[in-house]
Amino acid sequence: MQRAVTKSPVRDHKGPLLALAFTFFTVGVASLSVVGLGRWVSHDLHILPSQTGLLVTAFALIYAVAALLVQSLFGHWPRHRLLVTGLTVMSLGLLMSAGAASFAPLMIARAVTAIGAAMVGPVVTATGSLLVPPKQQGQALATVFGGFTIASVLGAPLASVLAPSIGWRGVFVALAGVGLLAAALIIRVLPPIAPGQRVTVSTYRQVLTIRGVRSTLLVTLLQIAALFTVYAVAGSYLSGRFGSSAQWISATLLGFGLGGVLGNALSNVTVMRFGSHKTLLFTLLASAVLVALLLIAPNLPWMGLTVFFLWSAFANMFQAPQQARLIGLHPAGRGLMLALNASILYLGISLGSWLGSGLLPRLGAAHLAWPALLLLVLAALVSYHGRPPHRPVIPALR
Repeated sequence: MQRAVTKSPVRDHKGPLLALAFTFFTVGVASLSVVGLGRWVSHDLHILPSQTGLLVTAFALIYAVAALLVQSLFGHWPRHRLLVTGLTVMSLGLLMSAGAASFAPLMIARAVTAIGAAMVGPVVTATGSLLVPPKQQGQALATVFGGFTIASVLGAPLASVLAPSIGWRGVFVALAGVGLLAAALIIRVLPPIAPGQRVTVSTYRQVLTIRGVRSTLLVTLLQIAALFTVYAVAGSYLSGRFGSSAQWISATLLGFGLGGVLGNALSNVTVMRFGSHKTLLFTLLASAVLVALLLIAPNLPWMGLTVFFLWSAFANMFQAPQQARLIGLHPAGRGLMLALNASILYLGISLGSWLGSGLLPRLGAAHLAWPALLLLVLAALVSYHGRPPHRPVIPALR
């Protein structure tokens, strides 16, 4: 019988946490690399560039739905099995992507990839929080989420660099290999972890009645939607708003990713010093100030780079304490809470991408930041008024 690691931390949790971070990295590059492959896919399959954008939107929507269904169908599985199965399915989807001969099979392959990724993402963060004592959960979540943050830096640029030499199909094959390597690391490094519980529709309804859950999830939705309203159309936005050349756009996107790494690294420090509630509110207000700056800043490429760097830093400072807040609302159902957060996160990506691509032609680059600013102000208001109680009342879940 396997020993469950739930009450006390493992003696050396650094290795397992890094393995989980690498696993989350594979999920990130599997989802974001298609952005860097868009023009090669479009040219090879003879499809419009806008159709390649649908590959991102479809992935996000399927991930959002699958993250909830996985908890219902497989939430009771041992975490090793769930992670390895998800990584295997994700790698299969990437191999199917490499072999797609037209747009329709590629969409199906991306759906398979998204389902596999949804089996991994929420479980990775929940597992990381189980490896350490409660006081270290924020640091553990920041470490694990750091893998996804690094993927946001390297995913699209790395795919774009590799595509000319090995082709976009070769990139998908390479990513499948990375996914299988992550599965091997999980088998090798991760200690036995207690499985979660099977989740029913009734369970979801009861969890959503816990005070603070709905408002916290709404804040996640608004925050990420605001970010992707601009980021999803970053190339066109930077060119139109700041006159950025192709080189400046590449530098700005790299700066955006590096800002995310910095923000993720600083999140635990700020939470330890100021508490999660103040940290979350501060990141939202700081992001709102930076988005307002996008509306009035001089038309200079370096200004766009600076604002994107800082906005990404504060946006990624938000993620770890937000996940820790959700776990605190219902510690016994951390897997379910993080699955809900992941689902809402990807719904926010879809919403923001849809808003950005739809509003840019209508509002123009000069005014696109207005919807993002509105979303952030709403997020700050909901976060301020929806502060969870010190001892949340948790109904008995059947």
